[in-house]
Parts: sequence; structure tokens; C-alpha cells
Amino acid sequence: MTHPFPHRYHATLTWEGASRAALSSGSRPVLVGGPPPEFGGEPGWWSPEHLLLSAANLCLMTTYQALVKRAGWEIAGYRSEAEGILDKTREGLVLTRIVLRVAIQVAAERVEEARKILETAKKYCIVSNSLQRPVEVEGTVSSVEPVR
Repeated sequence: MTHPFPHRYHATLTWEGASRAALSSGSRPVLVGGPPPEFGGEPGWWSPEHLLLSAANLCLMTTYQALVKRAGWEIAGYRSEAEGILDKTREGLVLTRIVLRVAIQVAAERVEEARKILETAKKYCIVSNSLQRPVEVEGTVSSVEPVR
């Protein structure tokens, strides 16, 4: 069932000390996040970089699945891996490249149609299409009494 636009999504970050944070959204499982190991974080934490790659990966898959469902057939398998390249640029540190490597399994008679739908999914992936949008930051800063 679709809902009228605009859709609104919310996520919460709660600092847990040092550079560790809890990422939550409603009844979804809490994720532990922080910087990647390359910036002093822990290997088991979800970093912003890993979350961004996962969001692009998941968005492409769900868009693909919606298009296949609309076409009236099913896939046999879907797996994808995302790779991001972080590099120094004139603008600072930037993910200069994001590659999604997708492997889809379908019935033999659907191979060409499946390829075309993958191109359409790439065109309509909400996350990929949003990566060039600026992020607005609205902040408040307040003082607290020192702990004695």
C-alpha cells in the first residue's frame, strides 16, 4: 500500500561517549555507529561510510524488486556488494566513487528483461538520486553546569 507524498522518515543518534553512538528509528534494531577504523573507530561499528554504501545498495535492490513485481514476475536470487572510494579532493575528503556490483539470477527467458530493469532501477533509485543534494543542519547549543 502506498501513502500520499511527501513521505517523512526519522532517525535518532544518541552519543554514548568517546566516538560511539546508538542509531535508532522507531522499533527497528539499534545499530552501533562511529568512525571507521581508518579514523580511529572500532571494526564492528557501522560508520557513516558503510551506512551510505548500504543505503545505496538496499535502495537499488528494493527499487529493482518493485519494478520486477510491477512486471509480474520474480527473480531467483539477488546479491550486491558496494565499494566506496574515499579520497582527498579540492573540496576535502569525498567519496569520489561508489560502485554497486550486482548479481541477479533469473529464468533464462528473462535475462535481457532483467538487465533492462536493472538500468531502470539505477535511474530511479531514491538514495543514488539524492546524493547530490545538500544536507541542511539546524543546530542548537546550550550550556550545562560543570559536574563537581
